[in-house]
Amino acid sequence: MTSPACDSAPVLNEMLRKHLHDIRGHLSPAMLQADSLALSADERTRKAAQAILDALDATTAELAAMRRLLGSRQP
Repeated sequence: MTSPACDSAPVLNEMLRKHLHDIRGHLSPAMLQADSLALSADERTRKAAQAILDALDATTAELAAMRRLLGSRQP
């Protein structure tokens, strides 16, 4: 007989994957807007947009790393 913790691990992993996917979806509009701002004629706006894009890129890289960790935990 398996323990309840073992039985619920796949469900928990799937829930976490869904949340990671949803977080990326929430970030997408911000990325699109920052991409648009990066084309501004104003240098300060472009620099601010680049800082936002860098932060969003780092965040999505962390989300991808978390997803890989979940994948490596498969039974």
